[in-house]
Amino acid sequence: MKRWLGIPAMPRMTPEQNAAFLTHRAPLRTHMLKTAVITVLGFYLCCYLFDLFLLRDVAVLGAVLRFGVILPLAIGLLFYLAGDHPIERKEIAAILVAMFANVAWCVIMLASDSPAVLTYFYAASTFQMAITLAAASPFRPALRASIFTFCLNYSAIFFLEGVSLGYIVQHLVVYMPTVVMTLLVSHHLEVEARIGYLQASENEALKRELSRQNKDLARLSVTDPLTRLSNRRGTDLELLRLRNEAPDDAGKAILLVVDIDHFKAFNDAYGHGAGDQCLKRVARAMRRALPVDAHFARHGGEEFLAIIAGATPETAIQIAESLRRSVRQLGIAHDFTGDRNRHVTISIGATSGSIASTSAFERLMERADRALYAAKADGRNSWRVDIAETEEVTFPIYGHPVVEPQAGDEETRVVA
Repeated sequence: MKRWLGIPAMPRMTPEQNAAFLTHRAPLRTHMLKTAVITVLGFYLCCYLFDLFLLRDVAVLGAVLRFGVILPLAIGLLFYLAGDHPIERKEIAAILVAMFANVAWCVIMLASDSPAVLTYFYAASTFQMAITLAAASPFRPALRASIFTFCLNYSAIFFLEGVSLGYIVQHLVVYMPTVVMTLLVSHHLEVEARIGYLQASENEALKRELSRQNKDLARLSVTDPLTRLSNRRGTDLELLRLRNEAPDDAGKAILLVVDIDHFKAFNDAYGHGAGDQCLKRVARAMRRALPVDAHFARHGGEEFLAIIAGATPETAIQIAESLRRSVRQLGIAHDFTGDRNRHVTISIGATSGSIASTSAFERLMERADRALYAAKADGRNSWRVDIAETEEVTFPIYGHPVVEPQAGDEETRVVA
């Protein structure tokens, strides 16, 4: 921070920052102003005792001005400070009342013929301290008020009883250091307040940025960077969420394990760049084919996993066929399948059951894997649904004859 003669410069703020600073400090400043008004008012009224002791000839005038004029003004100021007004106006109102009090005091001084008035007038510096230190006013309003009180007091001083040039010089020797020092303190207080606010704002901004980065890292830690689907960690967190937030749905779920057929041959023949594009297109197609509330993740390599909580076993048939068809309709050429099919296809193993515990999910995964291996063994581009827990399931595919499960068979399949 730049300094001039050791005085720190006022920190620069944008209009938005300045408005936020004023809003931020408004409650504290209002409390400080109320405290200052009550304290200074009490001191100002107590000084009536000095009027009685030193300026008996204007004791009545002093009582009228202090108790009849300034006291009601101060009470009105307290009500104004308690209202919903901008803090700048509250500060200006407090300074105006202090200047009115200074005017009233000068009137008392000028009306007295007592020789003690010259001694008493040294108290003029207390008004300078009131508008700068007691109220902790911002520097610019304090500077304007200081100029006003200086002009007021040194306009009145020439009309005091028994004043001389030497007295005025002596008075200046006392008064001017008070003005300079109080303004310096006022400046330092505002500089520190603004620096503190800017540092606090910067810290808050850093905290928000750190929080955002932590959220991004948390999101990336559960996201597959290629397909933007969940990864295995994301699946673990989803299972934990379902068990905690929807235990009933976790008790009846559909699990589908999907594998891209002959993907290694595709990668070897067309290159890893084409393989990555294939994975992304297949992932997008399957994501669109799944229900919105389904959890869909890349389980590793060319294998994907889908979990639909709270679904009936029969739904697995429709979803499996929807996935198979969505990928086949992409029409991604694949001339190295080693069979009659010349496009990228998928094989699916599906089952249903509970995922309410880790062991239950692992058993369901084993069943889905067996169904997937069976689908691949029967020619790929197909699906198998483990229906061990259902009595009978029938389903037409592309107009083919309905395939019924045989007695004792725990799975059924369709190859398109």
